[in-house]
Amino acid sequence: MNKLIALLFAFAIVSTAFAQDGSASGNGKHTLTFDRGFFTNTYTVDGKESNVDEVEKLLLDVPDADSKWTTGNILRYVSWGIAGVGGFFIGYGIAESQSFDEEVVAGYKRTIGLGALIVVAGIIVEKVGNWKKDGAIELYNSENGKSAQKADSTQVSRIEEKSSFNIQLGPTPQGGFGLAFNF
Repeated sequence: MNKLIALLFAFAIVSTAFAQDGSASGNGKHTLTFDRGFFTNTYTVDGKESNVDEVEKLLLDVPDADSKWTTGNILRYVSWGIAGVGGFFIGYGIAESQSFDEEVVAGYKRTIGLGALIVVAGIIVEKVGNWKKDGAIELYNSENGKSAQKADSTQVSRIEEKSSFNIQLGPTPQGGFGLAFNF
């Protein structure tokens, strides 16, 4: 029996060593920024450079912001397809307009013009997607404090409803394993 108690005590000590506080999870108040560059984008969480996965994970705390972000991503991917089709029409029109027949060349000039219009439409769709993503970041920054306050108040009420002593063991949002004592 003493070995079992010693084993459980050792397990509790090791579990608390791997537990992390919730400051890096989405439950805290964070400020996100999104700077669009020419080739790459820069994401920051509380002024520290971060990757897009962490930003998307934090956006899950504000469902409207997450929805806007997802819509923005979808629009941007669709715009790339639209621009690709327009680029194909432009390239096809240029390649085929090398003919010496004036009537055929006029038809391919219209194909080039149509391709250019399709590329412009793709650029417009991408801009709308970027605006959605910017709006998602702004919405997260404005709503995050409110949702964090709601989460804190519901967590306090849940703790008050439970008994005076509670032990919880489970995974942390950062991927670790934690042990929590509530008195």
